[in-house]
Amino acid sequence: MQKSKFVHLITILATLLCFVSCEYDTVEFDEVVIPPEQEVSFSDDIIPIFTSNCTQCHDGGIDPDLRASNAYNSLVNGGYINNENPSNSEIYTILLEGSHSTRASANEKQLILEWITRGANND
Repeated sequence: MQKSKFVHLITILATLLCFVSCEYDTVEFDEVVIPPEQEVSFSDDIIPIFTSNCTQCHDGGIDPDLRASNAYNSLVNGGYINNENPSNSEIYTILLEGSHSTRASANEKQLILEWITRGANND
């Protein structure tokens, strides 16, 4: 009888531990902050994100074309940037859901949002 209670207690503790540890996975993105004094450059910060995570598919055959030489025009002229409401920009929101959500890190996603928030300059 004692062994059964012990096993039951271990099962409950393991379940609680899973819930506690899983919670941190969902909080990670909210904790990323890009300080205002940190520069965010399209060529230095955003293009490398696209090159390492996106151009395997978005290399001119699938919109938007995220190759370094075409990315800016493709994003701006293709309607992927929403300067009025940066968090609703398609290039940002697509990275938050579905199969694209694992393409970029939380920091990279925040850099993209910050770049848009700061005016989505081609610098």
